[in-house]
Amino acid sequence: MEQQRSFYAIIPANVRYDTDLIPSAKLLYGEITALCNERGYCWASNDYFSKQYGVSKPTIQNWLKSLEDKGYIFREVKYKEGSKEIDHRYIRILGGGHQENLVGGHQEIYQDNTTSINNTFNNTSNNQKTSKTRKRVYDENSPYRKIAEFLLKRILDNQKIKDPNINDWSDTIRLMIERDNREGKEVQEVIKWATQDDFWQGVVLSAKSLRKNFDTLAVQKNKRRNSNGQKQLENTGSSDYDDLGW
Repeated sequence: MEQQRSFYAIIPANVRYDTDLIPSAKLLYGEITALCNERGYCWASNDYFSKQYGVSKPTIQNWLKSLEDKGYIFREVKYKEGSKEIDHRYIRILGGGHQENLVGGHQEIYQDNTTSINNTFNNTSNNQKTSKTRKRVYDENSPYRKIAEFLLKRILDNQKIKDPNINDWSDTIRLMIERDNREGKEVQEVIKWATQDDFWQGVVLSAKSLRKNFDTLAVQKNKRRNSNGQKQLENTGSSDYDDLGW
């Protein structure tokens, strides 16, 4: 077994009590925060983690994927110049308990070849849940749909994505406002800021991602606004901002 480090691990409540995560994935999250304390980011490979915990590298990959799917971590890779060979991999904490550290500018998201295993499990589970529930339908006049369409427009200004289910996005926006107690205008302000930020525009690519990272986004937006003397987004009557009467 590799030499164990003495840095404290942090596992916030939202990770500890997340019923979608297995205990081993939560423990791995704590290990990642400890390594972030050492260098400002987690540098360890799957091989390192597998030796630490005595499990296979595919098992480590499954744990990491579950944390990434829930929006708790973000993985990125640096490739060797002129090739697709991986030079370095970095793991960053996106929410709860540990301040994220940014290394460089715009990053590329690393998609692992083993995601099909996790997708099969997740899709089966999701289909069982949704088949028993009745979905709401949001028409074009729904304020939740208007915010969802605003988010999609801002994302497409930066990059191409697969056509989303705008009704699902609208429902996520509704949950943000009704359950998370967000203000509609606040949600739009965060959307505009995140889709202009060099790092976050590559992370916030769906309504679910927006919801998962909203607290971190709002804090960073306000910090940068205060440090730069920038004002909040105002309704100027421009086409990319709808006054929805919030």
